Amino acid sequence: MQDHGKTFARLLVAHDRSLRQYIALFLPRRADVEEVLQQTAAALWEKFDEFDTSREFLPWATRFAYFEVLNYRKERARSRVFYSEDVMQALADTQRELSVELQFRESILQECLSELGSEDHLLLQRRYSEEATIKSLSEETGRTVKSLYRRLDRIRELLATCIDRKTQASGQF
Repeated sequence: MQDHGKTFARLLVAHDRSLRQYIALFLPRRADVEEVLQQTAAALWEKFDEFDTSREFLPWATRFAYFEVLNYRKERARSRVFYSEDVMQALADTQRELSVELQFRESILQECLSELGSEDHLLLQRRYSEEATIKSLSEETGRTVKSLYRRLDRIRELLATCIDRKTQASGQF
């Protein structure tokens, strides 16, 4: 049973980001996404005995996430505005169709990020992963707000060029 729990935890951690992004397709607020992610994890744990380990975990998990989003929406339908079920289904279908391409592009993005200098990589991490404001970054680094915006624009251009180059070189998508 302990190995079972470790396997579940390893799979959940490995796919946490993808599950969170999938749920965010349907729910605009971060707090809602986090709540549904927790509900999804609980549902996955309850049914993990039924999971076929010879299959991919993420498609199985996103199916649970989809139904948890639907349940969440029904519970809160009176107090908030959500997408219609038709729109939700269209989003889910599109995500499924594009999942291979998105995974491929994410792996290329990771390669391109690893090619950045440590200062640029740290700037991106602070700005986007840690959600630091430009003003706070300006104060931390001693750089002007304008120069930080210019640097971030330049980094995004470098990443876009790198992604395009690697995508074209691979011949995929």
